[in-house]
Amino acid sequence: MTEGSKQQAQIVSEQIAGRLHQIFDDLIVVEKLGGMDDVAVEQRFLTRAFAALSLLNHSDANASDAAESITDGSNDDGIDAVYVSEAHKKIYLVQSKWLGNTQKGVQLHEFTRYRDGVKRVLNLAWDEKNSDLHKHRAKIEFLLKDIDTEIVIIFAHNSEHELSEDIIRAKDEYLGEVNKYGDLASFFEFTLREARETARSRTRPENINLSLMLKNWGLIERPYKSVYGAIAGTELVAWVQAHRERLFAENLRFGIEKSEVNDGIRQTAGEEPTHFWYFNNGVTAICDEIDKQPVGGNNTDSGVFDVKKISVINGAQTISSLSRAAHEGANLNDVFVHLRIISLAGTPDNFSTDVTTANNTQNDLSPIDFVAADPNQDRIRREAIQMGLVYTYRRGDQDPSPESGFTVREATIAAACASGELRLAVSAKRYISGLWENTKKEPYTKLFNENTSAEWLWNAVRIERAVDIALEEKAKLLEGRERLVAVHANRFILFKVFEDVNEQIRAGYNIEELVTKIPALVQSKFGQLYKLVEDKFPDGYPGNLFKNTERQSELSIAVK
Repeated sequence: MTEGSKQQAQIVSEQIAGRLHQIFDDLIVVEKLGGMDDVAVEQRFLTRAFAALSLLNHSDANASDAAESITDGSNDDGIDAVYVSEAHKKIYLVQSKWLGNTQKGVQLHEFTRYRDGVKRVLNLAWDEKNSDLHKHRAKIEFLLKDIDTEIVIIFAHNSEHELSEDIIRAKDEYLGEVNKYGDLASFFEFTLREARETARSRTRPENINLSLMLKNWGLIERPYKSVYGAIAGTELVAWVQAHRERLFAENLRFGIEKSEVNDGIRQTAGEEPTHFWYFNNGVTAICDEIDKQPVGGNNTDSGVFDVKKISVINGAQTISSLSRAAHEGANLNDVFVHLRIISLAGTPDNFSTDVTTANNTQNDLSPIDFVAADPNQDRIRREAIQMGLVYTYRRGDQDPSPESGFTVREATIAAACASGELRLAVSAKRYISGLWENTKKEPYTKLFNENTSAEWLWNAVRIERAVDIALEEKAKLLEGRERLVAVHANRFILFKVFEDVNEQIRAGYNIEELVTKIPALVQSKFGQLYKLVEDKFPDGYPGNLFKNTERQSELSIAVK
């Protein structure tokens, strides 16, 4: 590195420090503890503010959220900030290294302490060592129960040097370990380059300005200016890579997180790219201004538009799913998506709120809507009425109380776990809508057909509820990995319990008496399972392990 570039790095670092004060002076307060001079106070402020800045870049947090996420202290276990995005189902864990001299490098022991702190959080190992993180414990434990939760590991530093080979190796080894049975954690390095862009824009969504190309475009001038056309899927992916969640700041349902419809979007993009425009609902965005560049004149075959302060208000699932498909290696060159951009110039007060709300509450179909059209569902409902029960299977139906009836979701989980096929139990855990997508063929027809009776489903649901209650009560008494296994293995254990009781249910065995035996069965299955998990997969995160059919098959053979 030349002397000039070294000086440039120090100048940029000092510029960022100034902007950190502008953004966070009123939000991050550093107490001057005994022995701390003004230099030490400033160092601590910049360390904390830099951690918060990284969250502004990588998450949906605003400045206040980012400041409140700071955990930097004597008992932080190497983690300087924790931010939990319940909307995105993401847990952000940040380590911040603000160096007064940017020519210094980050040391291996600094990274490994942070890595080990992350490990302890994921294993729910709460003690004095990480007591500064305990205020986030409830939210972390709640999200870790969700199989779609993602962990975002952010290592922020202002060193002009790249991370050492030893740190890269330690990082890659840990990611390989934690992602062994499925994607759980991702790692981001937040450097001077990203920090400068973030500090300049403060990551506000209104600062996202784009130039984009639309094919077969059209223009609506009145009452409010709007344009529409087909945009390349690769261009949408580039938006996500550049702006991440900020692109969706005004989208009510976000969609950046994993979703039950995203597999279908990715499948179409990968297998039928030329059909994507026909099969997909498209994307809607709002902006402050939109202007067409002179190139191409009025020819509508293609046009380039400059868009100021853009925010996607509908279609976040489409964009994020395309981004994931590209990351997984799909070729998106032939994918085009219908895009509609509405300019807010000249619109009445609250128009942006109204148009966002309307675009997120109308014409929203999901796989459960197709289930409602299956005649077997109405037959089951009528049979349930004859039994004095309520069975609901349409969206909008009010769920019955547990003693008065059951829902199609409960029935699906119970039927899948009682099917004798572990793959269906795994689907019920990780992607229940996949069991509903096509009511004309398996797996749906294996669960719901002319031989599926309301009586059998009701009895199976009662077993399901008994297993859930037993596991919930057990989880309350457990800590760490053992508790995570109790949470994430619920469908696996239900599957194993059904192996024991299925014949008795079908033979008309007294269900009340059978339910009383469930806690003992759960205790036995869980005891065997936890020992096997610790023996076979000691480094595997339970949330990923119980999404993996192959690994569960190994466990299923051994659990009696």
